[in-house]
Amino acid sequence: MICIYCFSGTGHSRAVAKFFSDSLKTEVTDIALEMKISCIESEISIVVFPVYNGNIPKPVKLILPKINSKYFVLISTYGRMSTGNVLQEGSKLVNGKVIAAAYVPTGHTYLDEPAEFDSEILQTILKRIAHPKEIIIKKERKGVLPCIFPNLRSRISVRIHRTDDCNKCNLCVKNCPVKAITDKNINKNCIRCLRCVKNCPENALSVSFNPLLKKYLKNKKCTKSKIFI
Repeated sequence: MICIYCFSGTGHSRAVAKFFSDSLKTEVTDIALEMKISCIESEISIVVFPVYNGNIPKPVKLILPKINSKYFVLISTYGRMSTGNVLQEGSKLVNGKVIAAAYVPTGHTYLDEPAEFDSEILQTILKRIAHPKEIIIKKERKGVLPCIFPNLRSRISVRIHRTDDCNKCNLCVKNCPVKAITDKNINKNCIRCLRCVKNCPENALSVSFNPLLKKYLKNKKCTKSKIFI
């Protein structure tokens, strides 16, 4: 039995998870802060998630140790800027053997880029799933900033605004993966995944970035995938 888990704010990681879902004919389970993991043990679990501020998103970090699986495949999407060291960090959280992992470059959430990626690189991982073998994930260089109050830095760098077009449908409240929206307020639990902005039916939510983040987003992009098999 193969299970696929995915955390995705604006759809980039979801697109990668769908590739595995279509290839393996298996449904995708969305990861959220308060989700409950089934007691059913799976042979292989594929976990797809983005890099946020050089770190594993909080819902993923909390859920990885709770997944009951013999083997794991860890797939981390990143907006062609920095990967951090999330795959090795994730491998230390799971209760099972990691048989494959990959950093997959795709569109950046803050640049409103499409959820495009090179699916060819993932074909190798499908072959490894058919013949599981434990691997060791190489440690990647991680800067200092990801370790310094990442959520606070994110809230300072990215502002979410609500306009008068809001019709109070509360879909943003219901769909927030970290339960950070209450009524009209966004609390400190917000990780700036922008799922609320992406899915607002009235386009009543928008974002603005501080000058430092704007400058960072203009840096040269990395389009190289990194695969561990």
